[in-house]
Amino acid sequence: MRRRLDPGVLLLLTPILWGATFPGAKIALGRLPIPAFMALTRTLGFLAVVALVPFMRRADDRRATGDARAVVVPSAILGALIFLAYSLQTEGLARTTATNAGFITGLYVVFTPVIAAVAFRHRVPPVAWIAVGVSVAGLALLSIRHLDRVRVHGGDLLVLAGAVVWAAHITGVGHFSVRFPAWMLSLGQMGFTAFFQVLAASETGLHLGSAASIHVWPLLALTGALGSGVAYTIQIVGQRSLTATRAVVILAGEAIFAAMFAAVWIGERLSLHQWVGAALVLAAMAGSELAARRLPEERIEPASAE
Repeated sequence: MRRRLDPGVLLLLTPILWGATFPGAKIALGRLPIPAFMALTRTLGFLAVVALVPFMRRADDRRATGDARAVVVPSAILGALIFLAYSLQTEGLARTTATNAGFITGLYVVFTPVIAAVAFRHRVPPVAWIAVGVSVAGLALLSIRHLDRVRVHGGDLLVLAGAVVWAAHITGVGHFSVRFPAWMLSLGQMGFTAFFQVLAASETGLHLGSAASIHVWPLLALTGALGSGVAYTIQIVGQRSLTATRAVVILAGEAIFAAMFAAVWIGERLSLHQWVGAALVLAAMAGSELAARRLPEERIEPASAE
């Protein structure tokens, strides 16, 4: 029999793709207005999911069919969360570095267990609050560019707000992905996301002339088709077989990959105290995951689809 790919290994592809989008988006935002960039990339993401539907339907051995009407509301919720999270993250990315944005976005690892615990009425372990405190300290060091001029940048705070919404989205995917076919949920959430983004860009326009530039369209393909359509589809497929806590620690690799891609691609570097802040952020992520492993009864396990 053919051996199936471990869902954790499959899910690892998502943070790799997400990490690459940070420097790619940073460059693209220098050539396109934020609303146009977001609308075009989410539309490309939706078209990528459409192209993947035939493959996902054949691979979906849990439920080949489903009630299309029942998936509308969950898709709209997930799509709205992606729209809000991307809006906050992109507005913040335009005002901070790709490296900072990657590490701060990774704080959804800390927020996800807390949101999942509240949503499912589970007790929040004390170590989760410690992780939040450590992450705030790390965020402060990351945000301070120069120790002699202490100032927390607004872009970092916007990305932080986006991380909270990303945590809500991951919690939602963990809840809905076992109840609906992956292709249906992926298509629905990205369809709603693209709709909301295009609607938000209706006043400023899509700037298709600039987007068609040879310097821009590969960046749109990376951040849209791959970073949105392909990455989120992999997330839904992979997360169906994983607990929310295991999923977020894998997805946290996004911060590391973002820093790597930003260093190689656009030459971003962190100062010593910012590296300390990044280390604290990673420690908070690891602590959040270890706490979940020590308290298996507090995990959000995939529910049976009945």
